[in-house]
Amino acid sequence: MLARHYQGKKFSDEVFSTAQRAKEAIDKYGKEAVFNATLGSLYDEEENLVVFDVVRQMFRELPLTEFTAYAPHFTGSEAYKETVKKTVLGESYRKEYPNYFFSVIGTPGGTGALSNTIKNYLNHGEKILLPERMWGPYKAMAKEAGGSFDCYALFNEKNTFHLSNFEEKVKTLSREQESLVVVINDPCQNPTGFKLSQEEWLAVMRILKEAAKQSNIILIKDIAYKDFDTPEYEERSVLSELPENMLVVYAFSLSKSLGIYGMRAGAQLAISSSKEWIEEFETAAAFSCRATWSNASRGGMEMFVKIMETPSLREQLWEEQKKYEKLLLERAKIFITEARECHLDILPYRSGFFLTIPVGEKIREVTRELEQQNIFTIVFEDAIRIAICGIPKRKLRGLAKKIKDTIEGLKG
Repeated sequence: MLARHYQGKKFSDEVFSTAQRAKEAIDKYGKEAVFNATLGSLYDEEENLVVFDVVRQMFRELPLTEFTAYAPHFTGSEAYKETVKKTVLGESYRKEYPNYFFSVIGTPGGTGALSNTIKNYLNHGEKILLPERMWGPYKAMAKEAGGSFDCYALFNEKNTFHLSNFEEKVKTLSREQESLVVVINDPCQNPTGFKLSQEEWLAVMRILKEAAKQSNIILIKDIAYKDFDTPEYEERSVLSELPENMLVVYAFSLSKSLGIYGMRAGAQLAISSSKEWIEEFETAAAFSCRATWSNASRGGMEMFVKIMETPSLREQLWEEQKKYEKLLLERAKIFITEARECHLDILPYRSGFFLTIPVGEKIREVTRELEQQNIFTIVFEDAIRIAICGIPKRKLRGLAKKIKDTIEGLKG
């Protein structure tokens, strides 16, 4: 009955199924007895979903029709598009990027931005290049687009970015394919909390520019968590001298930036030195929007514009984001400090919602045993992800030791 190209496609959603088991445990044993380290939403120290005060204000002040009506255009309003450019690239982006062309397409969340880009640029039968530790839906998007994937190693033996492996993978695929789509989730990488340094980014861009001599290069920067990290360099420093056949697309998400996960608002922001490539991007992305979801959330987009265009509201949002960035770092410090004390391995964490513990072959036995202790985590291949965004500091104290003891108890 199914179309042939859809037969055999199935997504196993471990995140939400594990989160459901955590909810059932909370209903049975009470919230205080359960460690719910599953979903990637931000919770406060009382374990309530964070709603920014400035967002509450917008729900009160914006006319109801701003939430119920269609967006002014199925790719988003011009005001929204301009606001996304300024947010990602800076207020003076036109002056700082004088030789580049830009386009923004409003999407339902960062997922819509990623899906649209992968669908439009991954050729049937070709491979997208993904990090070996990644957010699972990247692979599903590649499969839906008729492609497959290869992975670059995220870390080398020194626990820094594995540049040599990245370069090897890029060289191989760029020689074999007409186009190469590369995804880098940075900063606040999901699931590790890693981010590249400026020097690492400069090296990455050098590798991709060299590969552009062999094939078209499309770099997708998944920046969903960018507002919970303090930048250590200016974005323009790594975007100089893009070849004409290289496109950079930022996948931007208001789910995280405003904490409006269910409103589904985000954007694709494309930048290129080629006007033709940007026009082509806009045409294809607009077509895919109309053919897939038609409209993104007007309410989410209008709320963002109102906040960012009003200085007092913009400052309030930034203050609230920084407050929770600080809280995340405090939570991470508790867990990482105690992990070191009990010799629990953790992959390099810099910022963001998550950190990751490599476990090895007995990953399933470990997670089952942890759930017996009402500790619910998410499996990523041979590792478990801890969503520190959802666990208060009081519960993080002692958690590393519990996990270490569980892993050690299953050895042998």
